[in-house]
Amino acid sequence: MAKNGYKMIDAELHVMEPVDLWDNYIADEFKDRAPRRMAEGHWDIRTLVEGEMMAYVPSIDPHYNRGSSVEDKVLWNRYKEDIERNFDPQSVVLAMKKEGLDLAVLFPTSGMYVTAMNGMDPRFAAATCVAYNNWLYDYMQAGDPTITFGAGIVSPHDVESAVIETRRCATELGFKAIMLRPNMYNNTPWHNKYYDPLWKECEDLGIAATFHETTGARLPAAGADRFPDQLGIAHIATHSVEQMMACLDIIMGGVMERFPSLQFGFLEGQCGWLPFWLGRMDEHYEWREPYGEMDHLKMDPSEYFRRQGYAAVEADEEFVSHVVDAFGDDKLVTTTDYPHGDSKYPHATDTFLGLSMPDASKRKILWDNPVRLYSL
Repeated sequence: MAKNGYKMIDAELHVMEPVDLWDNYIADEFKDRAPRRMAEGHWDIRTLVEGEMMAYVPSIDPHYNRGSSVEDKVLWNRYKEDIERNFDPQSVVLAMKKEGLDLAVLFPTSGMYVTAMNGMDPRFAAATCVAYNNWLYDYMQAGDPTITFGAGIVSPHDVESAVIETRRCATELGFKAIMLRPNMYNNTPWHNKYYDPLWKECEDLGIAATFHETTGARLPAAGADRFPDQLGIAHIATHSVEQMMACLDIIMGGVMERFPSLQFGFLEGQCGWLPFWLGRMDEHYEWREPYGEMDHLKMDPSEYFRRQGYAAVEADEEFVSHVVDAFGDDKLVTTTDYPHGDSKYPHATDTFLGLSMPDASKRKILWDNPVRLYSL
């Protein structure tokens, strides 16, 4: 639709799952344990998983009335039409039209929580992912499958199941990415050879591996360890710092070296950290490589990112101009983050277009770069 002359892809637009998604889609043997988003028709991302209430402040009664909070009243006004439609498939299509988006890659909300505990039953965790991915496929078919693409979720609790589900997502469902949380699962970093079958499958299939954090899960997360009862404060750190750690893990652990064509997206963690963090990696590579600590890497860490990494610009991230000056504009994408609380919807794309950077950079970030990341 070319808004203001720009073709636009939302690299990470979220769905709001129905409360009965897993009741309806999970394998029969797990129906009595099905995860559940809590409030039908309301703004509420609390998700019950194996008796744990995700996305709430632990010191508050998990059954408190979210509709009475100031934040919920703000969100009700912003998403009133979408809530009244119960976030049905057409709500995404309508939201894309409001923002002037041509294409969007759809990411989960509750789906980001269903594997987010250490020590989960691997078969159950895998079943929650299969159920969500099947629902997402049906959801897109009922909306407009010509303008939406799926990012499937897979379970790190059993890499064999993750490989199988990644293959199904790519070959049967037509999805363009898998989504993982950046947090470390079960004390196993992402560069551990345990995950190599997953990275190889993604590389062979040409499907992107993306990372996305949420606050309020039950995995170790930067910031949440210091502010366990103040999610708004913890949120300052969780998204960006966990993405920085995942980026460090993937590059310095040699994942990009071992799988040189696999593309990685580090989403909803801003991009301002990119020049500093890659610069620090490069400095340490230069310092420590002569001592044999970096023999598994064959080039500067920043060069790996230039070859295989992408970071997401927030719609109002004014610091992006400095990132473009310092690092360039080829490895950035952007997102509306619809329909979450910190989204600038329905003015996210207008906000992004108002940022101070060359038009050519905006065109790359809005179209060329996400086309490459997702092989669209």
